[in-house]
Amino acid sequence: MNTISEFELMLENVLNILRKGGYTIHLVSYPEDRRSIDIVAKKEKDVVLIKVALDAEKIGNLEVEDLRKSSIAYSASSMIVAKTYKGRELEEDVVYVKGNINVVSPELLEKYIVRKEKPLIYNVKGIYVLKLDPQKFCERRTELNLSRGELAEALGLTRKALYLYEKGETMVSLNTALQLAEFMGEDIFKEIDPLKDKINEDDFTIIHSERERLDKELSSIISRYNYIGVRFKRTPVDIALKGEKTTFSIVRQGDNSSSPRKIDDAEEIANLTESLLIVLKEKTGLKELEKLIKKLE
Repeated sequence: MNTISEFELMLENVLNILRKGGYTIHLVSYPEDRRSIDIVAKKEKDVVLIKVALDAEKIGNLEVEDLRKSSIAYSASSMIVAKTYKGRELEEDVVYVKGNINVVSPELLEKYIVRKEKPLIYNVKGIYVLKLDPQKFCERRTELNLSRGELAEALGLTRKALYLYEKGETMVSLNTALQLAEFMGEDIFKEIDPLKDKINEDDFTIIHSERERLDKELSSIISRYNYIGVRFKRTPVDIALKGEKTTFSIVRQGDNSSSPRKIDDAEEIANLTESLLIVLKEKTGLKELEKLIKKLE
């Protein structure tokens, strides 16, 4: 007795989703192995070419390239539907990218095709990113009466980065997006149309804030010297590092100096807790911090 494979079950699931979405479908069977297109679907004048896989990583470069070329030749949309990518289960609210082709889970496909729900997050080269709506971003910043400089300082970004965001010329990392959403609301981000919106991986750029770079390097120092790091959001001290012998109270300092009141309060906290106050400058602060830690070890 023949048993239905996991791939066949998934393929049937994708076909059912397309049928529920009102698509006319054709199942491609040639070539038998390593084909680029498994399904051709059409709704009104829109044609979609779909490759189905259990793991998107297993799809070869030739198949991906043929799928991309076919979509250009036939003025069609293209998509990969998979359960996993590089062995990890696809998140149902994230659009992944492989060879400049969007990769989605069956769950996301159903949300998009049947329920008309669009996701917000891309995963490109392992990085989670969102795209800003430039018009809403500018409108919201104006409504909040925030200058570029004020917003840039709060987010640990340069004014140039904020300018590029307002022009819609760069993607926003998830960490920065969360900070932006806290200031300005989630509706400043563009929804993704998995069939129409594309990212060219070769041209993919993202501006990492100075704060993100510092966080990564600071985490490395914490691990290297066996310190415990605690981050704060609503105190004058931004970070506390606790070691066996010494505790540091750290205040971040951006391009514009931190307010005197913040420094004064942090100094009082450091004095009362018998910790060492460090004002962490973006450019040189980590090197100085590491030198001090080495000296105290």
